[in-house]
Amino acid sequence: ITEKTMAFAAQGLVTVWSVLASLSWKLSPDVLETLCEESRNLRLDHTFNQDMAVDLAHSLVKLGVSDPRPEYQVVDYVARRGLSLRADTLLELIQFMASRGVTHPVAWKRIGVRAQQRAVDLSLADIDRLASVFRKSGRGNDRIFGMLQLFMKIREDQSKYGAS
Repeated sequence: ITEKTMAFAAQGLVTVWSVLASLSWKLSPDVLETLCEESRNLRLDHTFNQDMAVDLAHSLVKLGVSDPRPEYQVVDYVARRGLSLRADTLLELIQFMASRGVTHPVAWKRIGVRAQQRAVDLSLADIDRLASVFRKSGRGNDRIFGMLQLFMKIREDQSKYGAS
């Protein structure tokens, strides 16, 4: 990697991040710098998808990397394609954004809109976690909280009376 003998596709680079995180390796400054620099172009790769964004976010958290270059790739993905996130990846990405103190208004707007559309697919505990993240980050509004409360009531009713 540090020799820059070959370019990495999005899948390869995210896999490197994921493997390093799963092995809990302490990265040398040279390797970390190279990985962060190589990650700058992930947003330009059309194959970079929501699962890769979640894997990258998990890896950054697990490795304790707080470099803005790979973080921005995740946030930019949410800003560009946030309206097509699945419910499970939505929850993971919003937790990452809140924990990193992301202030990108377009990304938060997209994730808020998508939460109103897809949060119904989550379990009761996950919907509660999603509402909690919006509350703690200060990025929620009455409409988001109202929809999440409705989804929680639906899940409670399903647990009491069964699915119809």
